[in-house]
Amino acid sequence: MEIKCIIVDDEALAREGLKNYIGTFDCLSLVATCNNVASARKTLEATPVDLMFLDINMPKVSGLHLLETLSDPPMTVLVTAYPDYALDGFRLNVLDYLLKPLSLQRFTQSVLKAQDYFGLRQQPAAVANPPVKDYIFVKHKQVYEKVMLADILFVESMQNYVLIQTIHTKIIAYLTFKNVEQQLPADSFLRIHKSYIVNLHQVNKLDSNMVQAGGHTLPVSRSQRELLMQVVNRRLLSK
Repeated sequence: MEIKCIIVDDEALAREGLKNYIGTFDCLSLVATCNNVASARKTLEATPVDLMFLDINMPKVSGLHLLETLSDPPMTVLVTAYPDYALDGFRLNVLDYLLKPLSLQRFTQSVLKAQDYFGLRQQPAAVANPPVKDYIFVKHKQVYEKVMLADILFVESMQNYVLIQTIHTKIIAYLTFKNVEQQLPADSFLRIHKSYIVNLHQVNKLDSNMVQAGGHTLPVSRSQRELLMQVVNRRLLSK
């Protein structure tokens, strides 16, 4: 199995270091190195690439912007000197998140992940039913905390923060409301108000103006009332 790779990093030393690491693995084939996002975009449009080693902080346009705007991005390993983008990595479903300076041992772990991933892609039945994540990670008190989806009662927008109320505790996380909404499965979570997302499995009382989840009463906006009732009726009819 040959994995075609591309390096995208504005630092020459970082590109050279990754190039040397890639050269130590027979399964990796380096097809291009790019020092900016524009060059990387052109390369990806013209060349088949399986795996991208992508820096985040680059002049003019960030690596995250490249990854977000590609219609069919290759599997990606983020390589950065900054740990603060780990949650973006989870959101964008990257293969791995490597912090500079990068050791060969840590790089090897990432290559093994890539081999496992591309090995699974060659098994259509396994890929047809990928495992569904039952958790998200949120930054809380300077650490990333794993939150089980089943434990979430609701999410509340608080300007630049969100409040995630779980069965057990309350978590204040530095995230945008939209970011959290994108990570929550639409079959279990519904935005019922401009400031609230509720876990439908935790709702124990509702009418057209409010829902109750775990003893907390939440408002339902006029624009979302009809959608909420449609979802609830659909669930009742399917039982």
